[in-house]
Amino acid sequence: MNSTTKAWIAAGVGILFSLGLIVWQVRASHAAPINLTADDMTQIASDQAPQARARLATDDAARKDFAKNVRELLAVAEEAKSRGIAYRPDIRRQMDLIRAIVIAQSYAESQPGKPGADQVSGAGIVAFFKEPGQEERFQQFLKDAQASNPMMAGQQIPAEQMKEIRHQLGQVLVGERRGVAAGIDKKRGVELQIMLEQARLLASTYAKETLIPNTKATDAEVAAYLAKHPELDNKAARNKAEEVLKRVRAGEDFAALAKQFSTDPGSKDKGGDLGWFGHGQMVPEFEKAAFALQPGQISDIVESQFGFHIIKVEEKKTETKDGKPEEQLHARHILSASGAPNPFGPPKAPKDQAREAVEQEKEKNLIDEIVKRQSSHITIADNFSVPQPPPQQMQQGLPPGMMPEPPPASTSPAQKAKPATPKGKK
Repeated sequence: MNSTTKAWIAAGVGILFSLGLIVWQVRASHAAPINLTADDMTQIASDQAPQARARLATDDAARKDFAKNVRELLAVAEEAKSRGIAYRPDIRRQMDLIRAIVIAQSYAESQPGKPGADQVSGAGIVAFFKEPGQEERFQQFLKDAQASNPMMAGQQIPAEQMKEIRHQLGQVLVGERRGVAAGIDKKRGVELQIMLEQARLLASTYAKETLIPNTKATDAEVAAYLAKHPELDNKAARNKAEEVLKRVRAGEDFAALAKQFSTDPGSKDKGGDLGWFGHGQMVPEFEKAAFALQPGQISDIVESQFGFHIIKVEEKKTETKDGKPEEQLHARHILSASGAPNPFGPPKAPKDQAREAVEQEKEKNLIDEIVKRQSSHITIADNFSVPQPPPQQMQQGLPPGMMPEPPPASTSPAQKAKPATPKGKK
């Protein structure tokens, strides 16, 4: 299957692996009970990535957090059902396609070494789509794919591409038929996989269409948060830098002050030592101030996108590179930044940090509300065991498509990795 065909299939399925956010009070519904036993949770956890399984096998807190993630996912899906999302024709078709894909894949895996177990001949596909209603189903699949992906809307599909899409979908649908005939759909592993994949679809649709706006922070909420957290204020960060600079000027040890006050995680424990660097390696404001100093000199406060710096040049030298002289500095710095450093790039502005914190708190509250609301018919065992992955799997690392290991319990619910679903087992 080439990448374009995969895109069409993925768009047709419409599974979004994000679970974010939950909702206001809804009317009570008489949902069927969901009960995941310890054996069920063991099976679900055993199909996680090797690194995740290794942690789950040895960390009781990680298993409880994993069970909490599963409970949240299923609770949001149940909330979606109570609002009628599961009964919309477009969602119903996607849920049916999810079921077909899981059963077809599980059937193929249950037939190792048997020719034709996971393949259907071209003639077989043609015959399948001649059955009453199947051509209409294929055309609806294409419409759903285009509706779910604006990039595909209005595209004219080349004949060869159309043929391949038809063949791939036909293999899934015929595989489902064979799997049902063989009883694959009744196996517990397959039931769990269908349930969790469909829950992801329902939860993500609910979040995307209805819930995300209800976690947006207002300007008043952001202002209130900033008032309660002065450490996020740039003014407070500058004031701190000015206090530290006075102590540096008074003769206190620069490295000791850096260890005590710097917020730069990369240099703090090294007394602010940045090592040797040349032109073009630092942000412009920092570079301009640093290269203007002589060894032993200390800068005034220098502001950059990272915060407020106090720079001390230790040494200066000139090296020849590619026949040209290049000035090099060995320097230390003390950084005073608002909020926590961002490990993925420049620190966020205080308002952005405050907005994110408010929205995460609102999200957590909404999740807690919906889990409580749905808890009467959802039971998830959290005392399950997880076998350690074989050493060879740990060496191979993360296989394609697997989710990362579960995050620590302190992680925001929006950031938590949702469990991968189990593959059908005999």
